[in-house]
Amino acid sequence: MKYLLLFSVSVFGFCCSPKLSPDAGWYRQHWVVVEMKGVPVQQSGGRRDAYINFEVGEKKFNGNGGCNQFNGNYSLNNRNITFSEVTRTKMSCEDIEFENTFLSVLGTVNRYEIAGSDIYLKRKNEILLILRAK
Repeated sequence: MKYLLLFSVSVFGFCCSPKLSPDAGWYRQHWVVVEMKGVPVQQSGGRRDAYINFEVGEKKFNGNGGCNQFNGNYSLNNRNITFSEVTRTKMSCEDIEFENTFLSVLGTVNRYEIAGSDIYLKRKNEILLILRAK
């Protein structure tokens, strides 16, 4: 009985460990948007560059769209990813159109691919966003 309990705890720990999740390497990374819909995104190196941070254990994300802070949930299943329940602050800025497009595109993502230090967020096979770890 003691061995059965030990085995059960080991299997549960192995199956449910966030380190084994495909997004485990995304944690504590600052993922800057470097390309959107095939167009390079100009980087300023400042706090207004659009980015996403992932909270892997909770399957949540947060970031900045270039003007407003945003957050929400994400889910993974194999190479599929979806972003949901996105909320954001309501400041108005010169780059609000970029942010609106970025968040709209993010809502249509359904797949991802890892390539080096980049995450390709896709709709089917079309690359919509490229995020780069900074």
